[in-house]
Amino acid sequence: MGEFLETTYDKFVFKVRTGYFYSQDDFWADVDGDSALIGVSDFLQKAKGDVAFLETAEVGTEVKQGGEIGKIETIKATFGILSPVSGKVIEVNPEMESNSYLINEDCYGAGWIYKIQLADFDNDRANLLAADKYLDLMQGKIAEEMKNK
Repeated sequence: MGEFLETTYDKFVFKVRTGYFYSQDDFWADVDGDSALIGVSDFLQKAKGDVAFLETAEVGTEVKQGGEIGKIETIKATFGILSPVSGKVIEVNPEMESNSYLINEDCYGAGWIYKIQLADFDNDRANLLAADKYLDLMQGKIAEEMKNK
């Protein structure tokens, strides 16, 4: 089990899993060799609310870093799944069809969405943040979100 960095705001605890790479758009990549699992950050799933429906891309779909590869519908909003890495979808989490709530229950574990065959991680990495840098970004977003409430 990985370790987490945490920040608390009001009664909410937001976690960032160490060892993962994060996009500015609040998606993560857990890189393992030439592939990566990708999913939604704790901040994004808490900010958007409970997942009601997930529309996923098919295996074989090519994606560029930052490109949309599906949609998530929550009780609050519908938003695109933006890939933190470039490559090809080689697996869709089979649990997502009937258990999309796993994104809310275990966003860094059982709630992963895709496994992607990496196309150019050396270049993609330059646009990604390590856990500590993402924590800083997330804290700014939390403060902004709370100001607007």
